Amino acid sequence: GESKPFFWGYAKTGSFLLPPALCDLVLNKNMELGHADDVVFRRVNSKHGSGTVGVLTKGEIDRTEYYVHALKLALIPWIRPQLYFDSSAS
Repeated sequence: GESKPFFWGYAKTGSFLLPPALCDLVLNKNMELGHADDVVFRRVNSKHGSGTVGVLTKGEIDRTEYYVHALKLALIPWIRPQLYFDSSAS
């Protein structure tokens, strides 16, 4: 059969500065951010909770919320396909 064209959506999350203690553990001690977060903030398995962004923003933005906007932005071509996809290609 005829193959259909493949389309990508692209977006990214916001960026923020990590405190020096987290940067040191991640960059110099090769520690994964979730584990470094546990050490610095004395938490357990924080990457499955609010995440680093949650503790840094005192809950204003949690880990899930942090990714929601990027996901919605990546879906724009499918929300408004007439602006992105050539109708003659389908």
